[in-house]
Amino acid sequence: MTPALARATMRRMSVTSGWRYRLAGGVAGNRRLTAATGVVLHTLLWIQIASAALFALMAWNIVLPPGPLHALVRPVHFFVGFMLMPLVAIKLGSTGYRFLRYYTRNERYKIAGPPTRLERALAPVLVASILVVFVSGVEMWGFFNQFGIAWIPVHVIAAITFLVALTMHIVFHVREAHDEAAAEVAGIVPDDTGVAEGDWNAGRVTRRVVIGAGLLGGVALAVSTSQFPSAALSWLSPRRAGSGALDFPVMNFEGGPQQVDLARYELVVDGDPGLVSNPLRLRYSDILAMPTEQHVYSIDCVTGWTATRSWKGVSLSHILAKAGTDPSFGNVLVRSTSGYHWSHDRAHALLAGTLLVTHIDGVVLNDDHGFPVRLMVPGVQGQANIKWVDGIHVGAGAPERYFAPSLTYNPSLPTTGKLLPADPAGHRP
Repeated sequence: MTPALARATMRRMSVTSGWRYRLAGGVAGNRRLTAATGVVLHTLLWIQIASAALFALMAWNIVLPPGPLHALVRPVHFFVGFMLMPLVAIKLGSTGYRFLRYYTRNERYKIAGPPTRLERALAPVLVASILVVFVSGVEMWGFFNQFGIAWIPVHVIAAITFLVALTMHIVFHVREAHDEAAAEVAGIVPDDTGVAEGDWNAGRVTRRVVIGAGLLGGVALAVSTSQFPSAALSWLSPRRAGSGALDFPVMNFEGGPQQVDLARYELVVDGDPGLVSNPLRLRYSDILAMPTEQHVYSIDCVTGWTATRSWKGVSLSHILAKAGTDPSFGNVLVRSTSGYHWSHDRAHALLAGTLLVTHIDGVVLNDDHGFPVRLMVPGVQGQANIKWVDGIHVGAGAPERYFAPSLTYNPSLPTTGKLLPADPAGHRP
């Protein structure tokens, strides 16, 4: 079909069903809705990808400079993630509609031509991977790994797959999308649809309303779920901190709280050969007799909640000094009675405010929150702050990377919840 015949056909068809074009602009309007939504998503997605990269580095225990990085990255990741959902739905709906109309042999969409081979190849990958990213993210946020598998690797693999497919999609479509979006903003009427300018502008208003509603809906969803900028506004958030000293959520990768028998409890401090000259075996009374410090900062869980408290206890640097730790050490592995552990680099181990905590806001720890002592390191993710600490091992070199397990009994990434036994490591009396 020649271009002239195609334009004539489109004009004839627009007369017979002009109300649809007045509403949305038809084939060209669908293309512009897809392009404009894609341009909006482009910016948000790269913000999300950057936050995800930093999030992954911290979760994998890659050494980053001390500071409140996690407290900044995590709310951005959650906020933008939820904000993306309505916009991604619009993009999938617009693109899916074009695919559906073409493959159901709608005459206008057949005239406009088929999707490219790249679009047909990438579409299933993009759609499947972004849906898995959202589903796995919501599962960890709202259900805390209660559906039988470790969702962290699922989330990561889907995100990497989506990133690869998205990069290919952007490379081939970025110029076209930005040209279409710029024409949409400028109100330029295409010359190949046969749609009157008034009808086109009416479709333009509809598209702006759809995208604006997606943005506003995304912000509303993000505020109500991410606990940013205020936990009080996050009415959909499943877990939030209260006002009491111990009134904040508990997340246990171990499967349940430990109940430590003080009559048998000892905190063992040792190290690699040559790094600790005075190994320690400390009773709870020994820890309480040591000089204490008190610091105020937040604990920030990877599942989305935050609690700011006053943490009181013995500084880790004091215990390391008492054990005669060689200044050249590289990492400190802190172990729980449950078998869970986390390895901290030297800078975080010696950071002011890194404590073996015995009291929160002046209240003695309970079993849920890590009695008799728990580790608190300012600025790191909650999962790195070990509860029920019974071992400190000083090592050389960089800390462990948690591509591998941080639980002695678990050959895969840790999960939490009712699917695990209450005491999988066999330490509970």
